[in-house]
Amino acid sequence: MKVLYDNIIFCAQKYGGVSRYFSEVIRRIAKYEDVVVDVFKGLSILPRRLSRFNKVLLDFKLLSHKYDIYHPTYYSNSIKKRKRIKTVVTVYDMIHELYAYKFEGINSGIEIKKNSILNADHIICISKRSKKDLQKFYGIKDDMISVVYLGVSSDEIDRAHDTDFSTGNRPFILHVGNRKYYKNFNTFLKAFSISGIKNDFNLVCFGGGSFSQEEISFFKKYNLLDSVKYIEGEDSMLKRYYRKAFMLAYPSFYEGFGLPILEAMANNCPVIASNGGSIPEIAGDAAMFFYPDKEEEISLCIKRMINDNDMRNAYIAKGKERVKGFTWDKTAMETRDVYKKVLDK
Repeated sequence: MKVLYDNIIFCAQKYGGVSRYFSEVIRRIAKYEDVVVDVFKGLSILPRRLSRFNKVLLDFKLLSHKYDIYHPTYYSNSIKKRKRIKTVVTVYDMIHELYAYKFEGINSGIEIKKNSILNADHIICISKRSKKDLQKFYGIKDDMISVVYLGVSSDEIDRAHDTDFSTGNRPFILHVGNRKYYKNFNTFLKAFSISGIKNDFNLVCFGGGSFSQEEISFFKKYNLLDSVKYIEGEDSMLKRYYRKAFMLAYPSFYEGFGLPILEAMANNCPVIASNGGSIPEIAGDAAMFFYPDKEEEISLCIKRMINDNDMRNAYIAKGKERVKGFTWDKTAMETRDVYKKVLDK
């Protein structure tokens, strides 16, 4: 079985859940004796986003080589029905469809995504909730979809070190990744502000881009300028922040999966999270949940996690148990099974 992956997501982002997913899966699938892996790298001298010339090169590669499976790393106009090659597309979430009003005036790529979905021979969804929402919007038949969960690397449990790392004089709550649109960050800021802990705890935002002027104005409005910090770095640094954080806060209105939740649990960091989208499906009973639009309830969760040490330790223990069911080895094995299933049709 010969499988081709492209470079779309690796051109689009340096860090992120999707690039992590494909890096982990490709590395493992390449080790199977019955699979030959080829990764289209394109021309790196071109702009980061897949250029028209890179698209031509990819189309030529798909036409001129005998691949069995093409698994694009993100939605693309290169995805079309082909006679000789089966195309498997991974759908991560239906955020842009569900919350279209939050993306007004922004090119959300829905048409390219729709093209990718409708031209796929099979679809992988990363949660049952994503599958349900996909079927709601596109009416895809059940036998066309497989649910394959993401994983957590074992080194996030066994080899994350805290040496030579300092968070300053205050303990901190951690927020990871994008803060825009459906991420519900401003509501969480209000909850943090009214919780009465802003003079004792910092809120550390890891990744997601530097603070905008709009965000800084919001910090000023709620007297949070000295309490909210921005950090960026590689995965090894993020692991240390998980390990040092008092808790991870994950306030999104909706997630197709929520990988930082598992990463936090793997690194002994308790989680408070919204009950939106697939988050309860992934976190199980190992996170403290709140309604994403209720500031008082979020504030109460923050204070309960801080003030009840026995409860905090219980959530840490539940988290360590929960992540055992999510491994990248399992993700890769189930992905290979999907390829076999598609070829056997």
